Amino acid sequence: MRFAPISVVFAVAATAAATNIPPNGAAVEQVQPAASCFWSGTSPFCAGACPEGYQDVETSNCGDGACCWTGYKKKCCK
Repeated sequence: MRFAPISVVFAVAATAAATNIPPNGAAVEQVQPAASCFWSGTSPFCAGACPEGYQDVETSNCGDGACCWTGYKKKCCK
């Protein structure tokens, strides 16, 4: 039985779509959800600290806005 070339292409594309593999054969990377983060510390007298359950991932003099005259801001993420 002979298949038209378009039928073969369609079958390969349908199989790739069903198995979550693009037609070029590369694996699809799973996207992780964005972490829940915020900056702690308010200028000008910053005293940033992360609450329980959050991890300190970055320390900055300015963070996401106005810079601190004293102390630092902390970026806290879950």
